[in-house]
Parts: sequence; C-alpha cells; structure tokens
Amino acid sequence: MGKLEEKKKQKKEALLQAAFSLFTTKGIEDTSISEIVREAGMAKGTFYLYFKDKYDLRDKLIVHKATGLFRQAVEQMMLEKLPELEDKVIFLADFIINHFHKNPIVLRFIARNLSWGVFQHMLVSETEDSSGYRFYDAYGALLKESGRSFRNPDLMLYMIVELINSTCHNVILMEEPVTLDVLKPELYGVIRDIIRRMEND
Repeated sequence: MGKLEEKKKQKKEALLQAAFSLFTTKGIEDTSISEIVREAGMAKGTFYLYFKDKYDLRDKLIVHKATGLFRQAVEQMMLEKLPELEDKVIFLADFIINHFHKNPIVLRFIARNLSWGVFQHMLVSETEDSSGYRFYDAYGALLKESGRSFRNPDLMLYMIVELINSTCHNVILMEEPVTLDVLKPELYGVIRDIIRRMEND
C-alpha cells in the first residue's frame, strides 16, 4: 500500500471511529456530519469523499464492525481444527456472543441498525481495511470444507445471524428472560437443528 492509499485509509478510519463514538453516545438522528468531521479532526468536504451521508456511513460502519468481528472469530476457529461444520458454526457464534457480552455497546449499535439490506451488503463487502477479506468467502469456504450440500446457504446464514441477534440482545443487556449461561445450550441446539434441516438429502 502506497503513502496516498495509507493516508486515505487513515482518514476513513478516523471518520468511522468518530461516528461510532457519536452514534453510540448521542444517537444517529442527533449526530450531525459537522460533529463527525470535527470529532475526526478534518474538513467537512473530506467526509463526502468516502460517504454519501451519515446513513451511508452508519451502514458502512456496521459492515466494518461486524465483518471485522467475524474475521477475528474465523481466525480463532482455524486454530481449533474442529471437524464438523456444526462445531465450527457454534464456535463462531460463541466467539461473537462473548465479544458482545464484553462489549455491549457494539451489540446495541449493530442490533439496532442491522437491516436486511445492510446484511446483504455485509455478505459480499470487503472489510474497511482493504485487506480483501470477504465475510461471504469465509462462509462459503466453511460449507465447501464440510463436503455437504445445502438448499439455501444464504437463508441458512441469515436465519442463524437473526436468531443470535434477536435472542442474545435482551439476555446480554438485561439478563432477561434468562442468563447467557442458560441461553447458550438452547441456542446452540437450535443452530445445529437449522444446519441439519437445511442440508440436502
């Protein structure tokens, strides 16, 4: 990466970090672009080199946070050398849930703003660090390595992500209706069932 590309990357990262800080303290609606660029220490015109508006920034920030977390989870999973697809998916889920438990502010931000459109974008987008890492490629590699065939891999992934998102939100933030220790075995059992159910006969 050349100096110009590195400088662009740093500016974009600064805008993403400034937006995350403001979005999670003030809320998206109450945060202006002027505040974001002031927090990032750059001119307002720079913002529009990278984002259309603050909602475009929000969507890219979700992709950045979620895909980066998934990448960390995959890297850790590879060290475990787990044999079965179900075990790999449960490991990834557990890693992500534990991260959210330690960092509830990230859970609040992603869960509140993750729409189907953003999720689809997250599947095929590279991370914001320009490493070329794709969430969907890693998922596809897991399925291929399993040697198994699934009717609708996109739907299967969406169902698992939505299940984790919806069931863990209240449990992590308020310990309702149960604690995370009680939820996990039940949740992981359902994830295993989803994978088995979606497999072609």
